[in-house]
Amino acid sequence: MAMINKQRTFYEFGPFRIDPDHRLLLRENQPVPLQPKAFDILLALIRNQENVVLKDDLLKTVWPETFIEESTLAQNIYYPERARTLLLFSLAEKSEKSDQN
Repeated sequence: MAMINKQRTFYEFGPFRIDPDHRLLLRENQPVPLQPKAFDILLALIRNQENVVLKDDLLKTVWPETFIEESTLAQNIYYPERARTLLLFSLAEKSEKSDQN
């Protein structure tokens, strides 16, 4: 019997950790409730953190082949955007600390 050793990917920023395989967002190891589409948005933003994510690209990633109203996107992006802001803040802190050393 062959064993498959699949390496899992996690994304960590500040007190947060994202587990894409289990679709979990954790803050200090405690689950943070997110609607499924809000999780998809957050994951898309984190996976593309080095780039500007255009609205159309985000819509195609999260809602492929579906027309989405602006209000639906706005409702689903509020919490992921807060988490992304925390990510950018924590990256800036890390950069400042490494510059000081």
